[in-house]
Amino acid sequence: MSLPTPTITMDPAIMKEMDGPLVELAQRSGGDLRKLLYAFFSFLHRRTDFYCVPHDEDAKGHRLGFNEGDAEKLLLAAFRQFPLRKMPKQKGPRADPPGQASNAASSSAKADDVQQEGKETKSTAEKDAKKEIADKDIRKAVSEDPMESTRFTDEGKQVPVGNGGATENFRWTQTIEEVTLLAAPPDGTRGKDLAVSIKRNAVSVKMKKAVDGEDEPRTILEGNLTDKIQPDESTWSIEGGAMMLVLQKARKTWWESALEGDPKIDTTLVDSRRRIDEYDGSTQGAIRRILFDQRQERLGKKSSDKIMREEGINPIPPLPDGVEYIDKDTLDNADKLSEA
Repeated sequence: MSLPTPTITMDPAIMKEMDGPLVELAQRSGGDLRKLLYAFFSFLHRRTDFYCVPHDEDAKGHRLGFNEGDAEKLLLAAFRQFPLRKMPKQKGPRADPPGQASNAASSSAKADDVQQEGKETKSTAEKDAKKEIADKDIRKAVSEDPMESTRFTDEGKQVPVGNGGATENFRWTQTIEEVTLLAAPPDGTRGKDLAVSIKRNAVSVKMKKAVDGEDEPRTILEGNLTDKIQPDESTWSIEGGAMMLVLQKARKTWWESALEGDPKIDTTLVDSRRRIDEYDGSTQGAIRRILFDQRQERLGKKSSDKIMREEGINPIPPLPDGVEYIDKDTLDNADKLSEA
């Protein structure tokens, strides 16, 4: 196989569809990127010709496999297609400085090793501290009474927080495309301890076994959803001691509550703004054209249609042979002929 074009682009809508199974694979890897990459390259090795190198006598005109080194080039090109993202400087607890060498004759190489070890220790300590703080924040958010800080409108509906609300058992947020439920399972709960059911119109999260001091397995949350979802595109996880459900909506609409019978939010107060790059390509083009025309109108300049016509570009695409545009005058004339 000849080396294909190293870089490509994909429709944002298709990318969003592919995020679902990729997120699920990442969760199955337990957050270990090495396992995810191992599974991916194992698939390429077992099920594709990515690792196949043709025989020297078949090097020209072969259809399977890659010339030696081409697969690596393709891999590096794909990796370098996306820029590195530099993280801001982190403020965390400093590790104790490494001890000074007692032997004056210690080599400079050994001093460099000690210094590097100190940097690694500091970096590890900062990462551990940051994760511990994040986990505590998440745990604190779900362990506190969800209704304690809830505000209400004059009509008795909840003021949206994160476009969602709160119940006695969990908090929830939403975008126009998905709903996220956040609940607190018993301390020390792991994924294998939970029985999670995600259906098109209902969800259920229960403990498989009763915890100490309880007779029956605890139900974390359960009920019928306000609207339908896409179960195959929905995921769940445990992060920082919190149980998180991310449900993909079947249709783009704002929910008043996550589960039927729960307190409702005032959907007139949700933040319905969206970034333009969240739409598909054709919608982005239409939005940009509208914004351009509005700006031109404010400045007293020509609209995009007028500019295109003056440049000899027809803003309306041509129709196939035998097909014509039907406007009001054409319809009126047709009615007159039929009446005659």
